[in-house]
Amino acid sequence: EAFLALLPTLPGNLILVSNEVGMGIVPLGEINRQFQDEQGRLNQAVAQLAKHVNFIAAGLPLSLK
Repeated sequence: EAFLALLPTLPGNLILVSNEVGMGIVPLGEINRQFQDEQGRLNQAVAQLAKHVNFIAAGLPLSLK
């Protein structure tokens, strides 16, 4: 929460890079599933705050926002 609150206060342009965790198989281990869920929620929250969001796969950009 502190990280998300800090983002809008930062000056200039900010580029964040994150793993994509929701397009693969669901992990069997509990800790792995928890990581996948938390990373996905964080990615969504950051995307809501961002002016522009791009998804890059195989070097090809897809503008999401």
